[in-house]
Amino acid sequence: GSVNQRNMVDRLFYAPVASTESQIRNDMKTAHRLMAKFDFDDMVWNHISARCLYDQTEDCCDLPLDSFLITPGGMHFSEVRSEDFVFDTVDECGNIIHSGIYQHRPDIRSIIHTHTPAIMTVSVLKSGFKFLTQDSAAFYNKIGYHDWEGLHCSEVEKERIAENLGSEGIALFMRNHGATVVGRSVQEAWVRTYYLDRCCKVQLAAMATGDELIECPEDLLKHAQSQIEEFFPHGKYEWRALSRLVDK
Repeated sequence: GSVNQRNMVDRLFYAPVASTESQIRNDMKTAHRLMAKFDFDDMVWNHISARCLYDQTEDCCDLPLDSFLITPGGMHFSEVRSEDFVFDTVDECGNIIHSGIYQHRPDIRSIIHTHTPAIMTVSVLKSGFKFLTQDSAAFYNKIGYHDWEGLHCSEVEKERIAENLGSEGIALFMRNHGATVVGRSVQEAWVRTYYLDRCCKVQLAAMATGDELIECPEDLLKHAQSQIEEFFPHGKYEWRALSRLVDK
């Protein structure tokens, strides 16, 4: 039956969540290489971070709970290796964004901050993100906005970043800047970033036609969102294939 079919699919394609420092570093390396391959990177800027479970009862991890690994400065994403990631105790530019979210969201294990052209363009629109396709359903009622405050160097701002993302948010548009996407694993955060960028590209292309937009009804967005979460959570089935693109 359908349950057996789903179990078979899980065995073939399911990518388990990393539970050791070595596995997390490998997933982070893959995520950085994928950012470069899909043109989501920005020279040596932007950053990805990851940590172990906040509650270690379900998995064993050798990373301390109060720390996370983050992108090193001064390296292109295409050249980053597993051993290059640094702990948050090192003074890196992305720490303010990441540390505030981790402190307030124990469910989050990975954070990606990016400046793709499509995401930056939507970040400057007063109307913001529009729900135009089924891919956008995953973000329904889970998108926040954070006004630009200059470069992120303030301990006070990190509290506002976490507050604007919210307790259920998965993506935060940072006005006039870019976006920050979170996930329960590196793979979930990366695939969510992919779909956020894709939705922004579709939105901008649709707006450029000048025609009236058909936005998705709220009831169907809620329904599609529950379907995605139950059957196709981001990163669960895509990660192994994505990894093969850059880990050859």
